[in-house]
Amino acid sequence: MAEPPTRRLFFALWPAPELAQALTAWQAALPRHGGRRVPQHNLHLTLAFAGDVDAAMAACLQQGAEAVTAPAVALTLDRMDRFGPLLWIGPSQTPPPLAALAEQLAALLTRCGLTPDPRPYRPHVTLIRHAHRAPTQLPEPPALPWHADHFCLAESLPGQPYRLLQRYRLA
Repeated sequence: MAEPPTRRLFFALWPAPELAQALTAWQAALPRHGGRRVPQHNLHLTLAFAGDVDAAMAACLQQGAEAVTAPAVALTLDRMDRFGPLLWIGPSQTPPPLAALAEQLAALLTRCGLTPDPRPYRPHVTLIRHAHRAPTQLPEPPALPWHADHFCLAESLPGQPYRLLQRYRLA
């Protein structure tokens, strides 16, 4: 089967199974507000979104990520919020190592000829998509600790689980 001309790629932190299960349990307790829950296997924290890239750009991203040097990241998911129809959980404060990793990956996108998202980085894990009825009050989330010793390059495939292409170690 031939590779498609472009692939939709992004860098992300992927939760360990125990954290993914805790996120799913919290997610199940939330009212959906007319939306749909993100499946457990797709829960992640985006670091940098590359978008649709051709084979040369994908190779640039993979090779460039090999050179990223960053410490392991410790954060606590303790804030619930929304972006329009998305309900999410994230850290109330972005740890400096997480911000630095996201900055390195944004710089990598630029070196590979892509345009990183110009908005300030806001780390989050989307729990519910397409929530039509905006909640008036969001519940207080549990404090979920996350220790990440790697980040991933992943591919978004329409109607399918995200595919992890490569893992990169954090020091």
